[in-house]
Amino acid sequence: MMLNKKWEKVTLKKTKDIGIIYLDAKELKSPEGRRLNLPYSISEKVFIEWKEVKDKIYPDKMPFYAYSVTAVDKILNKENKILQNLESILNMDLILFRSKDDEELYDYIEDLWEPFLEWINLQFNCKLIVNYELFPAKQNKNEVSKCLSLVKNFDHFKFSGFSHIVNLTSSFILGLAFLYKKIDLHELYKTALAEELFQIKKWGSDEISEARRKNIKKEISEACEFLNCLRKK
Repeated sequence: MMLNKKWEKVTLKKTKDIGIIYLDAKELKSPEGRRLNLPYSISEKVFIEWKEVKDKIYPDKMPFYAYSVTAVDKILNKENKILQNLESILNMDLILFRSKDDEELYDYIEDLWEPFLEWINLQFNCKLIVNYELFPAKQNKNEVSKCLSLVKNFDHFKFSGFSHIVNLTSSFILGLAFLYKKIDLHELYKTALAEELFQIKKWGSDEISEARRKNIKKEISEACEFLNCLRKK
């Protein structure tokens, strides 16, 4: 949805480590009317997004604002719900499901994904089960809980960026690997879409699929940049 610009000046004021953005004399708030109280490193990015608005507001061009208002309106004080969603994804994590039907693809995926499973085991003593069958085996609840404990103390801003990466990649493990700098945003995209990109080399692609992947790559990049900015706060 596009909205018309109704202000003349955008300003950013710093109070301790918090950045407050004003549209003329009015403080920028979330769509639900909540104060943003942005970490200053994030407020600088949100400030630029609003300053670059010409005549109309295009929300898809304001990812830092989108992640920020998601944090404030959808995540703050609802962290348990977010953890439940992350738990569901972890139980069906991309890295934990590998088919042996195509030997060449299996070897490629095994080499690419297995190091992340070894890393989470060695680094955090989280022993997760790889599924090779049609009907998956259930993960051990204690091991899943150990994984979730690594993120349960995130603030709402960090949950916003991290949750989006996990949902985009279908992998809690890859999201965690990015946070711990075991993978950069470019490799994150390639690793998450490894099976699809492998098949494209063999069979080709189409415009609709290419557009979808381009959008996924863009969103992954934006979520990673959001988390990288939080590291600077």
